[in-house]
Order: sequence, then C-alpha cells, then structure tokens
Amino acid sequence: MPQENGSHFGCTTCVLSDGLDREIRITGHSFSFNASHYTQEELTKKKHNFELQPSGNTVLCIDGHMAGIGSNSCGPVLMEKYEVPEIMQLKVLITLK
Repeated sequence: MPQENGSHFGCTTCVLSDGLDREIRITGHSFSFNASHYTQEELTKKKHNFELQPSGNTVLCIDGHMAGIGSNSCGPVLMEKYEVPEIMQLKVLITLK
C-alpha cells in the first residue's frame, strides 16, 4: 500500500466523531490526514487487501509534509530540490470533546 493510502491533502480542519457526543478536532495551516481501521504496521506487512485485519479502533495519521512521486518507493530517487527536510515544524491544535 502507498504510504499516503487514503490521505486527504491540504486540509485545515479534520473532525472525527463517534456520531453521538465525542469528537477529536484537528486544526492547522495545512496538513494531510488519513483515518483508517488499519494500523500502518498492518498496511505495511500485508500484500493483499483481503489479508488486512481491522484494529478495532480508528487510526488517525497526521502529516505535515509528504514526498511526492519519485520518492524511490516505485521509481528513481527524488531530486534534491523536492526532498522534504529531515526536520520540519507542524503546528496543529487538537481539541477533544
């Protein structure tokens, strides 16, 4: 599975709710997120969708930056001018209700 499987890019708000009265709200300048029933470890170790086992929870991943195509995951190494620096800053506000 690609690292950004199901990712939503360029977001300023993400809200996860149980549909009743509890929610997690993430706000920030620009970030990507993925909400899934599968952990990153589960997605990495399984080769086929039918092998995936749901975790029993909602797994939320928030990314401040992502390398695009050419990241050497399925082709050539990313050109230096497009690399994501090793240390970056991401500021988000996480509100639990």
